[in-house]
Amino acid sequence: MMLSSFFAPAERAEVSELQADQEAIANSSLLKPIIDAMLDFVVILNKYRQIVAINKRMMETFGFTYSDQLMGMRSGDVLNCIHLTEGPGGCGTSKNCSVCGAVLTILASQTTNQQTTGECRVTLQDGNLTSLDLEVIASPLVIDTIPFTICAMRDISSEKRRNVLERVFFHDVLNTAGGLSGVAALLAEGVSPAAEQEYKQWLVSLADNLVDDITHQRRLLAVERGEYVSILELIDVGELLEDIRRLYENHVRTPERTVVVANVDTCAVTTDRALLRRVVGNMTLNALEATPIGGKITISATCTPQNVRIEVTNPGEIPESVQLQLFKRSFSTKGSEGRGIGTYSMKLFGEKYIKGEVGFSSGNGSTCFHITIPLSLDAVEP
Repeated sequence: MMLSSFFAPAERAEVSELQADQEAIANSSLLKPIIDAMLDFVVILNKYRQIVAINKRMMETFGFTYSDQLMGMRSGDVLNCIHLTEGPGGCGTSKNCSVCGAVLTILASQTTNQQTTGECRVTLQDGNLTSLDLEVIASPLVIDTIPFTICAMRDISSEKRRNVLERVFFHDVLNTAGGLSGVAALLAEGVSPAAEQEYKQWLVSLADNLVDDITHQRRLLAVERGEYVSILELIDVGELLEDIRRLYENHVRTPERTVVVANVDTCAVTTDRALLRRVVGNMTLNALEATPIGGKITISATCTPQNVRIEVTNPGEIPESVQLQLFKRSFSTKGSEGRGIGTYSMKLFGEKYIKGEVGFSSGNGSTCFHITIPLSLDAVEP
């Protein structure tokens, strides 16, 4: 019977067929020692993408003692992917699985009967929003006429993170430094007193942006290493949003757009000001970049006795294929020169360290990013 699925087939093997697959693998005496000797994560899958063998490296990394615990599971079950429960048949069957590099690579290998390589970005349900970047190699394997897929996954998270962070940092710093250089050159050429005063203000603003870029880079690295310690202070929400409006309304990357702060409830929160400012700042800059010249975005805030919800809304909708990947560390809609880290840092800062909830909605001609945080971070369980 065909089972429903948003993407890959949901069907699984009958118990007898799964046992036969396991026996075929067990009878190949060299196969298990070989995959156990590999430094990568390795699984052998049946035609339903179910695990029939797994190497020690992968078991130990993800906290399993006996391989029998995992027989019949799929790769996402072992990794504990955050999207496991979103599809009718678990791993491979949710809407998010349609952009999962691991599922796509395995399916491609099974379809073409050839070795296939891809990359997978997966976020784990471990309470820390741990993200893994995996290089995936899937190869066909036949034992006693039974088709299998041997799938090796190499953790390239450190390499991907370093590449992304370096690209982000140098792009932002060069962008800001270029602005500083341009304004300084205008001042050196000589201008009217009125223009000179305006250019000096630009210099101050650009210098602040440069310091912010450097500080953000250090902060992001510290957060990813788990070394960041929050600095709590009482913050007036309205004043914070006005600061953000002033910073981004005349941002060099988004000229001729308007930032409106409206419908802000009067309240204060005890939280990490620098991180909250960065989260809402990223939301604001992303909204401005998605808004055409002459357009405007709106920042608002709603308070309850327990929390405050800050929203940043801009015109336009996000394509579904982009929505499925927005909070992944290495994903970017801006190509190799883009930032690819802004929405990921929103999620990391906003949820791991401010203990809030970061999300978005997109439809009916507009997009809204939001963060909901407790009024007092001290009251949140660690």
